[in-house]
Amino acid sequence: MADSSNENKNLDDFYQSVLSKEPSVRLECFSALENYLSDDDTSLKCDDLPGFIDGLIKWIEGSNFRIAHNGLRALEMLNDRLDSNEFEHFLELVVSVTVDRLGDAKDQVREAASNLLMKLMTKYNPQRIWDLIQPLFSDSKQFRIKEESQRLLIRSLDEFSSSSIQLNKLVPLICKLVSDSNGTVRQQAIDTLVEIYRHVGEKVRGDIAKRDIPEAKLKQLYEKFDDVVASGRMIAKGSDSTDDSK
Repeated sequence: MADSSNENKNLDDFYQSVLSKEPSVRLECFSALENYLSDDDTSLKCDDLPGFIDGLIKWIEGSNFRIAHNGLRALEMLNDRLDSNEFEHFLELVVSVTVDRLGDAKDQVREAASNLLMKLMTKYNPQRIWDLIQPLFSDSKQFRIKEESQRLLIRSLDEFSSSSIQLNKLVPLICKLVSDSNGTVRQQAIDTLVEIYRHVGEKVRGDIAKRDIPEAKLKQLYEKFDDVVASGRMIAKGSDSTDDSK
C-alpha cells in the first residue's frame, strides 16, 4: 500500500493501489498520491504510464462519487505535471469520461470535472478541447451534461475570450437547447446566449434569428441583450460576430 511517507520514490509505488478494485484501497491511495503529485520535486517515473492513467480513468467511471472525484483530481494534477506530449495520448479518452461526469448528481464531482476540462484547455488550447466536447455534449440525453457544458462554455469565454473558440459551431446547439424538454437546460441556454452576446457582439441577434427559436423566446433574448447594453456590461465591440469567431 502506498502511503504519504518518503518511501514513495516514483509513480510505480502507487501503481498496484491505483489498479486495485477495492474502494478502501483507492481512497487510502489518493491521500498519499495527492501529496506526492503536489510536490513538484517528486519523480513521475512510471514503467506503465498508460496503465496508471487507465487505472485512474476507471476510478472516474466507477459508481463511488468520492473515488470518481479523486480520479478527476489526480488526473488534473498529472496533467499539470506531465509534459503535454506525454498526456496527449490519453486526451480523447480523458475528455470523454470527464464530460460524462459533468452529469454527476454530486456538485463536487461536477466541479472537479469542469476544473479538469479547463486545465486541459489551458494546456492544449480551448478549441481543441471543445472539438472533443461538442459531439458528447450535443448527443447527450442527460440534462446535467447539457446544463454543465453550457456553464463550462461561459467559463471558457471568461478565461480565454471568444476569439479562442469557434462559437459558430456551438451557437446552433445552444439555440436548440432553448426549446429543450428540461426547464433548467432551457434557462441555461438563455443565459449562455446572453453571455455569448456580451463577448461576441451585436450581430449575435442576426445569428440566432436564423435558428429555429420560438418567437416568444427570441423576443426574450433580444430584451436581455438590450439590458446588457443598457447596463454597460458588454465586453465585445459591436463589429464582432459568431461567424467570425475562430
